[in-house]
Amino acid sequence: MIFLKLFFTSLFLTTLVFADGKFYTLSMCLTKDHDGASYFLNRYLDEPEADIFIVKLEDGRYITTYGSFNSRENAMEFMAKLPERLKQHKPFIKEFDYNLASSGNKNIEKYIFHKDSFNYSISVCSSKEYKNALGCVKEYIPNQKSEVYIIKDDDGLYKTLYGAFQTHQEAQKFMNTLAEVTKSQGPFVKKLSYSLKDTKNYSEKILERESKQKKAIDVDQFIKFEKIVISVDSKTHKMSLQGILDGKAVELKEYKVSTAKKDMPKPLGEGGVTSISLHPHWYPTQDTIQHFKKTKNIILPPVVPYGHPYNYMGEAKINLTHEVDGKNIFRIHGTVNESTIGRSESGGCIRMKNSEVLELATMLQKYSDKKSIKNIRVILN
Repeated sequence: MIFLKLFFTSLFLTTLVFADGKFYTLSMCLTKDHDGASYFLNRYLDEPEADIFIVKLEDGRYITTYGSFNSRENAMEFMAKLPERLKQHKPFIKEFDYNLASSGNKNIEKYIFHKDSFNYSISVCSSKEYKNALGCVKEYIPNQKSEVYIIKDDDGLYKTLYGAFQTHQEAQKFMNTLAEVTKSQGPFVKKLSYSLKDTKNYSEKILERESKQKKAIDVDQFIKFEKIVISVDSKTHKMSLQGILDGKAVELKEYKVSTAKKDMPKPLGEGGVTSISLHPHWYPTQDTIQHFKKTKNIILPPVVPYGHPYNYMGEAKINLTHEVDGKNIFRIHGTVNESTIGRSESGGCIRMKNSEVLELATMLQKYSDKKSIKNIRVILN
């Protein structure tokens, strides 16, 4: 698992020197307004691998570009590695006489991405219960000099980790400075298969939340189904997950969800899934930003990163093909307030508990990798 640190910036960056004096990027979409560009980002670029630029053209339209390259060859290599959901938009290499990243042009919005991989930490305690992992922090990590993480590891135990580091050497150097009471626990450098998110002096990250439902979905069995069907009943606020095998439906799981407010138009009927994102960023449209400012006195940033208190997508989101009045930004996603689950509370999307939407999205992502995202159907009633 990789955490992306997103920085929206309008600062001047150091101008790069290119071999031919040209700047290359991938043109992804052309829209008539800024909200159209936001729609595209929300649906297709939640897990970016490069910088994103939205450029307002002289005719008033907006072009969304992906990546910044110092040669056409590098741009072609990057384009060849794009996932199919992006290739279907038929991107092409666009050439500029200047670097979008370093331009001071007010008509260019820059979403600069930095990948920071913090895969090393110091394992201090291993506990069967979460409360004991918390107790380890209080008793054995006094005067904290770095962040503390509590995770649920693959063996089912809660691990108390101290610090997040990019290399083994950095972690080892930090371990040598630990207090004697911490060293008494026999700490060691632990390498993780995912990156810890280095944003707080003290934070907790539970990677696997225990489901309140007794039955867990078996991954190997899940990917054997010919089709996956998600059905949502807006009257009962229940979502059912089914697998279709040899023409027969198998009930897999049921979730309690929130659906659209009574006065809001809601998407109905059968549709599909366009993309699945774990730990998503949120790109609110200008209408949404104005709505939040007017009704909630909340000033949303143009990009709301994962983990931000105003990221209404929660732990995961599943973009749907359903449309209402020509708009198709409808999703199944997490929430910032789980007390609203089971009620008519949303603006049209389907909200789930964060632990449950993460479970569902993870399973669907694995299924789409093995089968096809087109085999996932969503029925909204």
